[in-house]
Amino acid sequence: MGKWDKILVIDPKSGVERFIGNEKLYRDYLEKFLYDGSFEEFCSAAAMENPVMADEALHTMIGTAANLSLDRLRNVASEAALKLRGNDSPETIQAIVDMVTDSYMEACAAVREYLGKTE
Repeated sequence: MGKWDKILVIDPKSGVERFIGNEKLYRDYLEKFLYDGSFEEFCSAAAMENPVMADEALHTMIGTAANLSLDRLRNVASEAALKLRGNDSPETIQAIVDMVTDSYMEACAAVREYLGKTE
């Protein structure tokens, strides 16, 4: 992943702080993230070559990732949103989808690991 290697995939300390120290609530929202749907909306919009819908789904992902301290996904999705603007070639869109997919899968794995470790 290169430039994102030093950015945490998940920062649970920051996430729990963002939820006013309520780890149970943080865990509940992490669980909801796994079934959120914005990633699927992004992929569907990209497949339909609809950059407006793809951008909206990316911004939902950015907000969710920021709230849950999924730092790498937030950064990758933010970069993807910038790259998507004005770039509607199929090759560019596919590269953006690949980039977001890798980061999303990594975030899901980190969330599952965190939920499993703290139960």
